Amino acid sequence: MSGLYIHFPFCLSKCIYCSFYSVISDKYLKLYYPALIHEMNLRNEYLNNSPVETIYIGGGTPSLIHEADLRSIINAIYQHFRVSENVEFTMEANPEQCTSDYLKNLKNIGVNRLSIGIQSLNNQILDYLGRKHTAEMAIDAVENACKAGFDNISLDLIYGIPLRSTQQWIEELQKALKLPIQHLSAYALTIEENSILIKRFQKEGTPFHYGKDQDEDLALRDFKTLLSIIEESPLNQYEISNFAIPGFESIHNSNYWNGTPYLGLGPSAHSFNSHSRCWNKASIKQYIETMNSSEPVLECEELSNINRFNEAILLGLRTIKGINLTDIQKKFGEVLFHQLLRNIELLNPEWYQLVQDRFSLSQEGLFLADFISEKLFVTED
Repeated sequence: MSGLYIHFPFCLSKCIYCSFYSVISDKYLKLYYPALIHEMNLRNEYLNNSPVETIYIGGGTPSLIHEADLRSIINAIYQHFRVSENVEFTMEANPEQCTSDYLKNLKNIGVNRLSIGIQSLNNQILDYLGRKHTAEMAIDAVENACKAGFDNISLDLIYGIPLRSTQQWIEELQKALKLPIQHLSAYALTIEENSILIKRFQKEGTPFHYGKDQDEDLALRDFKTLLSIIEESPLNQYEISNFAIPGFESIHNSNYWNGTPYLGLGPSAHSFNSHSRCWNKASIKQYIETMNSSEPVLECEELSNINRFNEAILLGLRTIKGINLTDIQKKFGEVLFHQLLRNIELLNPEWYQLVQDRFSLSQEGLFLADFISEKLFVTED
């Protein structure tokens, strides 16, 4: 099995926290669609005819895609790939595009999972983040999705925002969980390279660290609040930032953490085939020029056994179930397996559980997952 990711890089405006590749212009929009379909033709052997179990259109703002263009993309997918009968087909959407008619069209076309980027249900915070919708529009979007027949709806929220009090965060979570949703993703506000937020800090002379939470103490407080509120809901945590009613976990994202091969199409999209990683450059202009040539121009990295081991640790520890030590031993050999056991012994025992051959992080450890993973990494000789 395998996954297919399509990156739609166009937005109407840029949010302050966003570091994903996107452009605030439709200059290349008409040229993007034929280039994307051409890339499918050029790279359809990458997955070795493995059935595509998941399709995910992310961005950018994929809900800006017109129905006719989306139909063309979907027709091309089915033409060039072997798509599973029960494919999970996710599309990201912003609330301002989630009208009843648009969502009904998505459902009729074949999209069966909707990921709505609401980020907050507080209008002051939405304004701070640079979002163009209101809290009321976000609620309407979910209700419209339900009426359109979607029964697999996910919301995105951001925590660790300085303007928001703990009580406000609790109220937002309670409002979100009262909505007819099956999945919730929640991420800390982090300082990402090339984001508006980092440029603002640079201009103000405010100290910051790339890839770190804007306020780590606040993020930890909000994370703990999030977990306590989730415990009172039908959703279960299955990954650091992801929560779902049992049976509604994102198959596409779970496959990333499980190391399932996937093909990424579009500018800046990454692909993985178990042994190497390839990616398109983050430039719509170069992407279109590349796709007009006879062969795609990709940047690639061959992964050594140690690279793949470290990645398995990093991704596995993001999940609640953690990593299976027996699987690690079989996949990566005795030397790396025993090095992992030695490194585990050096960790604070409050950060993890080790039950039979299953190693997973505690609630406290989950917030430190990246730090703990680095402690378990093995370096190349």
